[in-house]
Amino acid sequence: MASHIEFVYNRSPIFVQAMLVNAWGFAWYTRRNGAFFRKKVAELHANERLSAREFEKLQLDALNRLLEQAQNSSYYRQVLNEAQLKLPIRSLDELQQLPKLNKQTLRSRPTDLLTRKPPRGTKVLNSSGTTGTPTDIYYTKQFHQEYMAYFQARLRDWAGIKRRDKRAMFGVRRVCSVNQLNPPFWRYSYAENLAYYSIYHLSKQNIPYYVKHLRDWQPKLIMGYPSALNIIAQHLIEEGEMINAKAVITTSETVTAQVRSNLEQAFGCRLYDQYGAVESAHFVSQCEHGSYHVSPEKGIIEILNGDAPCPPGVPGQIVVTSLENTLQPLIRYEIGDAAFWAENQSCPCGREMPILGGIEGRFEDYCETKDGRRFLRFDPVFKGIGTIREGQVIQETMDSFTIKIVTSEGFKEEDERKLIKSFLGLVGDMKVHVEPVESISRTANGKFRAVVNRTKAASAS
Repeated sequence: MASHIEFVYNRSPIFVQAMLVNAWGFAWYTRRNGAFFRKKVAELHANERLSAREFEKLQLDALNRLLEQAQNSSYYRQVLNEAQLKLPIRSLDELQQLPKLNKQTLRSRPTDLLTRKPPRGTKVLNSSGTTGTPTDIYYTKQFHQEYMAYFQARLRDWAGIKRRDKRAMFGVRRVCSVNQLNPPFWRYSYAENLAYYSIYHLSKQNIPYYVKHLRDWQPKLIMGYPSALNIIAQHLIEEGEMINAKAVITTSETVTAQVRSNLEQAFGCRLYDQYGAVESAHFVSQCEHGSYHVSPEKGIIEILNGDAPCPPGVPGQIVVTSLENTLQPLIRYEIGDAAFWAENQSCPCGREMPILGGIEGRFEDYCETKDGRRFLRFDPVFKGIGTIREGQVIQETMDSFTIKIVTSEGFKEEDERKLIKSFLGLVGDMKVHVEPVESISRTANGKFRAVVNRTKAASAS
């Protein structure tokens, strides 16, 4: 919602908020579901049995169409001229002749990337990431519907969820005023058959209200940030309870093995993780066998160490090229995340789409020690300590860390010693301070950052 609408919304009584959410949900439902959506869903279903070589040809054809359009952009006209790239290109490898597009350029020159005047109905969506600086991404109605088609064809359909199935969402939407003290901490969008739950009111005293409402709502699909869903899941596990759903879909944060186990146990179903972004330059989703498949039609993913491609199994920086946003091309865009290719590129599902071995998290949060070792995932150090509900690792200096933890009843000094021992066993001779806290702060978008590197923030200032 726009800021002025949010101002009115937060000061309105709950029944007015309910009306506004329904109106907003209806508007978005009609915008995102239509002829382009249905056509794209059918296309994506038909493409699933293409061979890897056929997908590569599909990408090359789409990339050449994109590069032709990009010449109409003032930014890319200069980039293509300087690169002296002869069109049409004959191999995807030729893409590497173009420079990478960084976030600062996109933030400061979003309209310079436009290839034409935005058509009627174009919306500008914002992504601030962890920096708070907005990024303007242009969505035509067609592009928006095609984007949503991936969620249906390459995620919900794989999970066995129909478009009109009842859903629960724990995401960024601030559906309740932060000053609201009593339930309901949720609002309905009947057009979408969806209940939006506030992730900003998940206190210990409020969780039973959430659990009761989930039982009453009985969603087939539970979606949202894994850190928020894990708060509900941990409560259910501790109480020996379960809420049965058909599938859980997580997005926007890295899913640890422990969180996956908690959610699948608490909700009695398989978890399907998805990796994407508002920039809509890529779409990665788990199939029924758990593989992270890249949808080749959406975009091209490179995983790089500097300018060199990373071999399978080796994490690197993700660079993406959107193949479908011809209004505002994002070519070799440094999206700010890290991942690695799976060493085994075959899956029992039979789909020959590229497979990621894992999504590591925010590239900017890599921790690096004096001897050059790099770390991004620290979830193994919390393994086996059931009294820690949440943990966040902060690198303060090159040789010192703070570990913030939210604990449950029964946490002892022995647990803290075990955590420190496990952490030092991973990073070596470092100073480490464990700081118990009531809660771990989220970003402005409600996201949980498992790793924070303050040394990079200091060097950038």
